[in-house]
Amino acid sequence: MDSAPRASATESAGTTDTNGNGRRGLIDLARVAVEDTVRLVQQEIQLAKIEIGEMLRSNIRAAVFLSVAAVCALLFFVMLLVTIALVIPAHALVAGIETALFLVLLIVFALVGKSMLKIGAPPKTMTTLKEDAEWAKQVLKRNGK
Repeated sequence: MDSAPRASATESAGTTDTNGNGRRGLIDLARVAVEDTVRLVQQEIQLAKIEIGEMLRSNIRAAVFLSVAAVCALLFFVMLLVTIALVIPAHALVAGIETALFLVLLIVFALVGKSMLKIGAPPKTMTTLKEDAEWAKQVLKRNGK
């Protein structure tokens, strides 16, 4: 969404017929307000689509890391069982080292995946919606007098 200042309802109407007092008619103001509202809603929808797309791509990457962590967890438990089953010293040492390696990988992938997750409302969209609400209140106050 662009950061250009929004025009008020009276500025964005362009050239229209005016009455004898130099003021626009109520119908012109209503038309301008509706056009501004439609444009604002379209921009908010576009921003939400972009932001949700970014969150989706980020969450897909996080899901990949969490999937790798799940595979490592499975291998950790398999190796743990092999370690327990093999009580012969040489075999047990190798199996124990592999088990420790998969445990480290499990922890690393799980932490990276968890840190990449973004859950919740799109923050930019929420911020601009709040700004738009304030802007609309100001326009209504100016035009309501």
